Amino acid sequence: MDNNTIIQLPAIKGIIGDWVYYQTVIPFKEVIRRIDNDHSIREYGSLDDHLQRNLSKRSKKIGDYLLREKTRFFNSAIIGLFGGQPNWYNFDFAPTAIPEMELSEGLLDTIGILELTGSENLFSIDGQHRIDGIKQAMDKDPERFKFDELPVIIIAHTDDIGGKIRTRKLFSEINTKAVSVSGLDDLITNEENPVDINARRFYAEFEWFKNDTFIQLSAASNISPDAKEFTTILNLKEVNKTLYSKYYKHEDYRPSDEVINSLYELSVSFWTAAINKIPKYKTIFIDGKYAVNNYRNIDGGSMLFRPLGIRILSEGYSTWMATKGNVDEFWAKFVVINDDLNSIYWKDIIWDNATKKIKSKTSPKFLLEYIKYLLGLSSDLVYLRVEYNKLSGIEENNPNKIELPAIP
Repeated sequence: MDNNTIIQLPAIKGIIGDWVYYQTVIPFKEVIRRIDNDHSIREYGSLDDHLQRNLSKRSKKIGDYLLREKTRFFNSAIIGLFGGQPNWYNFDFAPTAIPEMELSEGLLDTIGILELTGSENLFSIDGQHRIDGIKQAMDKDPERFKFDELPVIIIAHTDDIGGKIRTRKLFSEINTKAVSVSGLDDLITNEENPVDINARRFYAEFEWFKNDTFIQLSAASNISPDAKEFTTILNLKEVNKTLYSKYYKHEDYRPSDEVINSLYELSVSFWTAAINKIPKYKTIFIDGKYAVNNYRNIDGGSMLFRPLGIRILSEGYSTWMATKGNVDEFWAKFVVINDDLNSIYWKDIIWDNATKKIKSKTSPKFLLEYIKYLLGLSSDLVYLRVEYNKLSGIEENNPNKIELPAIP
């Protein structure tokens, strides 16, 4: 961008592979003045147009985040530099400056001042959304960010065909070679979404689950039929999603502690009632007479001890509470539904007796309509009959002739 003023930036110079880079920080106001977010390294303009169309929505979220959060923070943006005459000045420590240290020449060569004269061209290689978000936030409240600095890595770029290919390759490697965070790692570290925060709290605090005695820390939401634990922490998260869905919509930022605590109480109410009202749960968690393996085995057992079955329970509970509101009436209706996976209610629906496995691909929409039907709530009967026909292998073309299992 066109900027003729000189700026000195404290920097560390490094080398990785065949790239020489400078790690530094740039004040937000200079980010806006100096970094071109529109410079093209793509083969055709239409490819950049597509990227720009996808820029605005994410950038707005970042701008809102900056305006909202006092504890805001970014990782480093990667900035390409070409043209102009930037200067690098090494620090020169006198021997008496740090008498107890002997600083090597190589170390001294990495620490210095990067001077930008204003004649350079700076553009974003990785960090367009952050830079555009900064611009949007600065337009609204520049005073808020007068001390904020963006960490950046500046690399030399050659703005010809070969240089553009090299820089595109760098962008690709940064964005495709990174290992994504697993669902479990995200649950453990997330401090914004109440479904994660409260799943961790439930794992640590809920009296009947007793940390890892009954809840498995697994990267999968499913659980082995011979596992001693009741369910997985990821399944607790899925239940939270269902319980909270009618009361709270997550907006990519941490809500108030009051909101988080009120949602946690929804989880406590659900699980406390389930443990007290479902006889099989009660014999394990309260009476201590039986173990999980008494109700879950390779041949099936109870759907209430499978993650999918627990989610069906939570879907039924959440839907009932939103439409009827009488919690005791819900449990009275639910506990009379046969929970045996080999019963007419669940065999071929979520249980494949031939493979001895849960049918994880059964449509969530069908399962929601199905549990509503079993609870006596209004449901789409035509849709249910058609889907039930497919799942159970009944060859009947007339939906009106297909008989669903009787409501208990």
